[in-house]
Amino acid sequence: MDGDSISTAASFILSRGSRGSMENAVPPSEGVTLTILTAGFAAIVWFLANEYKYLKEKSNVMDGALNKKERDFTWIDLIDYRLDYFFSTNEWAKVILLFGLSYVLVVFGAGLLVIGDSDDYDTISEAAWTSWTYVVDPGAQADAPSELIPRAVSLFVTLGGLLVFALLIGIVGESIGEKIEDLKTGKSRVFESDHTLMLNWNDKSIAVIQQIALANESEGGGVMVVLSQLEKEEMEERLDSAINAKENPLDLMGTEVVFRQGNPILENDLKKVSANTARAVIALTPPDFDSDEADANMLRQVLALKALDEDFGSDGERHVVVELQDVDNKELIKMVAPDFAEIIVNHDMIGRLMLQCARTPELAYVLDSMMGFEGSEFYFDTWPELYGKTFKEITVRFDEAIPVGFRSEDGDVRVNPVDDDVYLEGEEILVLAEDDDSYEPNDGTYPLTAGDCIGNEEECPIYDADRLPEKILFCGWRRDMSDLISQLDEFVPAGSELWLLNKIPANMREERLLDGGNKAKLKLKNLIMKNVVGDHIIRRDLKRIWDTNAQGEYTGEKVTLDQFDSILILSDETAMKSGEKGSTSSDSRSLAAVLIIQDMMEKMYQLKKRKFASSPEPIKPPCVPVSEILDTRTKSLLNVANCKGYVLSNQIVSSVMAQVAEEKDINVVLSELFSSDGSETYIRPVEKFVDLDEEDIMSFWDVALKARQYREVVVGYKPADLDYDDAEELIINPPNKSVPRRWKEGDKIVVFSLED
Repeated sequence: MDGDSISTAASFILSRGSRGSMENAVPPSEGVTLTILTAGFAAIVWFLANEYKYLKEKSNVMDGALNKKERDFTWIDLIDYRLDYFFSTNEWAKVILLFGLSYVLVVFGAGLLVIGDSDDYDTISEAAWTSWTYVVDPGAQADAPSELIPRAVSLFVTLGGLLVFALLIGIVGESIGEKIEDLKTGKSRVFESDHTLMLNWNDKSIAVIQQIALANESEGGGVMVVLSQLEKEEMEERLDSAINAKENPLDLMGTEVVFRQGNPILENDLKKVSANTARAVIALTPPDFDSDEADANMLRQVLALKALDEDFGSDGERHVVVELQDVDNKELIKMVAPDFAEIIVNHDMIGRLMLQCARTPELAYVLDSMMGFEGSEFYFDTWPELYGKTFKEITVRFDEAIPVGFRSEDGDVRVNPVDDDVYLEGEEILVLAEDDDSYEPNDGTYPLTAGDCIGNEEECPIYDADRLPEKILFCGWRRDMSDLISQLDEFVPAGSELWLLNKIPANMREERLLDGGNKAKLKLKNLIMKNVVGDHIIRRDLKRIWDTNAQGEYTGEKVTLDQFDSILILSDETAMKSGEKGSTSSDSRSLAAVLIIQDMMEKMYQLKKRKFASSPEPIKPPCVPVSEILDTRTKSLLNVANCKGYVLSNQIVSSVMAQVAEEKDINVVLSELFSSDGSETYIRPVEKFVDLDEEDIMSFWDVALKARQYREVVVGYKPADLDYDDAEELIINPPNKSVPRRWKEGDKIVVFSLED
């Protein structure tokens, strides 16, 4: 239909609908109605004509491609193809179809009513309105004129209206369903600022959420946003499961957790979670990746944040905490993000934790208490009234905190400084405190000489710190075993022996330690390595701890379990790649190994006691085997089985990441505490600082001042008559620091020290 035919039809309809007293005079409203109807109808005809032309061309092209073969498609197939394309590429296709169909019905009905020569429809506007009522209200046809044409029109248009109504209901229902689905899957944008953003989801996520909630508790709660490729509903189910757990349930303490599904390395998805306005970003390693692939993903993650906002972190207020798997990749992240990336090397930190705790099993309780937000944690603050004071003077200036060091104006952190290190204007004091607003300086009247030795330094209690060579057993194998051995070599005295018990053949271990050329050959100064092939959860293998050479031949050296000073049970390396399911499997093996080793050593100990009952020499009790536990839920099983030596590695690493997210310079502090070159955490016998025969009654501050003679910072203590769980509030930042107490043999002092 061309433009002339449309004009002719319109003139005819107008002339039919304009009869009456005015004859051929057209009221203004009629002109408007006719223009709207004509324009819409013409647009529909134009659209259909173009579509017909397109389909005709497509049909000819297909006929040519078939090369005169029999056509295997019909016009219906072409129309279906075109409709499919239209509906899949145009989000408004359904709405356009709805309005187009309604428009055609109204125009068609109005035209028939006018042409039908009914005296009830004097104007086109009235006919169009009547046709519209037939479309939207099926009951309107009851008022139709009694003539055949108006009633036929009302029936036809009403049936079309029912189709339109059904289509409308379908479109509205589907749109609402899609919107609800979008809300359920987390596709809407997050509008938050000053929030904590966690990228990716792994076995540390719940622990990180718990620590951030604890950090926000003093402020009445906060907002944490999680972006992961996991489905939003799945993440919400995991969070709900942790909240409703019967043992150690997760308490959000007013913190809101918002989940969004998306790819954390895509800029659009980062915008969706307002990454550029976040206070801190915690980038967790994605699960099911090997170490190198995971670290490469973290590099892209940091670059994506930098691409999102070139000024990200430049103000010093925002930063990203990046979890890495391999220490060799640390410099790569520092290269691209030196200003705002705080790096936590997962395996490296866990390795140092395990080494420290293997040699002092009780240290696991201390570190667990220190790293989380449940008790006391690290804080920086400025106290102008203490400017000009030395660190020794500041040691006793906080009733509710433990001074640990200083942070200079340029960001350098000095942990465990010398006594005469002066607190300068513009610097901050680093303390261990329950909260950032829970402490303030006292009046400074406590005497500094209260803890001094009587006379001179020669009269101070003598503490024998000589260290003998150690025997250490590693059960299991990790990918970063080379790094772990190198770290241990820095801790132990010369002549110490490291026995490696695992299922890897002895002739393959050197190659595994090189990690395919990624690691340098070990150059050990203090350690002598011994290789044992076996499985640490099989008793007969634990009874035959025999050294073998590279050819797998027995060298003649052998030991028994009770001869070791430390036993370390490593998590299964396959668990590192298997997420939560792998963590459970690894913990099951670790639990079995601890129980078997404890049982075997206890039987050996009792046998020796009976055999050497008459000997004046005391029988050395067996060491406590220390196991790496990945899943915090395994802790309850360890307590039931009376396993005392374990390190909740994922829990501690999660706590560290949360603390660094709250205060970036805490990373420097914690790195030093886990390093063999800095001030590490030790548990000392009270006899090192207190001569129990001469002065057994003194305050905590007195002991702290005495410890300064050895350049050690006392952070807590454990009475001999309490276990670590009962002494929880005393281990770190105890109360009543100025109140004298009686110290006795078996009391332990927790310190930060430069020397073992």
